[in-house]
Amino acid sequence: MSTSVEKGGPPNSIIGSVVDGAGEVRQVATDGWPDGYVYGATRYADVILRQAFTARSLDLISALQRFRPTLTELRTGGGGRTVFVKRFDDSLAAMHDNGNAVWGKQNISILKELALDGTSLLRTRFRGHEIDMFGKGSTDNPLPGIAVEMEWNNKDPFFDRDLLSFQALHREGVIAVGVIITRGPVLQDLIGKTIQSRDGGLKYGQSSTHWEKLLPRVNFGGGGECPLLLIGIEPERIEGIGLAQDVKDRLQRAEELKSNWRDMRPDKKWKDVSAEYQKMKAEALRLMPPLKDVSGDE
Repeated sequence: MSTSVEKGGPPNSIIGSVVDGAGEVRQVATDGWPDGYVYGATRYADVILRQAFTARSLDLISALQRFRPTLTELRTGGGGRTVFVKRFDDSLAAMHDNGNAVWGKQNISILKELALDGTSLLRTRFRGHEIDMFGKGSTDNPLPGIAVEMEWNNKDPFFDRDLLSFQALHREGVIAVGVIITRGPVLQDLIGKTIQSRDGGLKYGQSSTHWEKLLPRVNFGGGGECPLLLIGIEPERIEGIGLAQDVKDRLQRAEELKSNWRDMRPDKKWKDVSAEYQKMKAEALRLMPPLKDVSGDE
């Protein structure tokens, strides 16, 4: 199933007829989204965002257009809040509606009250939710709003937390659309094989938050009836990504030698080819050694 955005045409146009299987990730039905991302939507989330929350849609498009992490930041981003994730959140927070702030971190509490014949018998705090970036519907009518979470490199169960939160907040009328931004499949395949951690492993493992971990959760019902817009960051967004591609190409050539050494080196024995293979891998990885992790400011 393709989940890439259609390109061309004015931002508010709707492309063709898109049949929405309940809760299933499909192509977005709107265009005008920035290049360098892969997009998917459930329950016409992109149409709702574009048509009913036009100002918030334009805010999000602007923040996505400005978002340009560097390869060095990808290599150094450590625990806590990654610097470029904070920069993205700050770019949303800086946007205003008639001079009023409309984006920011929000702690939302849901209260439940039980009453008989108008007499309150039980009032409890049902649940609290923290949203990294909550966009008010408008300054006059903040609810329902838009929830945006960027899951750059957490453990993949963080997706479950976000989807459960979106489901509850949508059910209570707090949000109209939930947006999750994460690493796209092409970017994951590239940096997952090339960016090293300081402990000798790879920094962006398969069990962390990325596109291929998100889609199955949504397709199996994650998020409930909340319309979801899913955005995957791809290599075109990363400045200096060519170095990672060079490292990947060199590693692939090493693996090709390992797999086809009898044909490629018919006059040699494996022990000789093995040494060549290890040298090729080491030379490739030396081009992009691990860097010290640096946490972003909270």
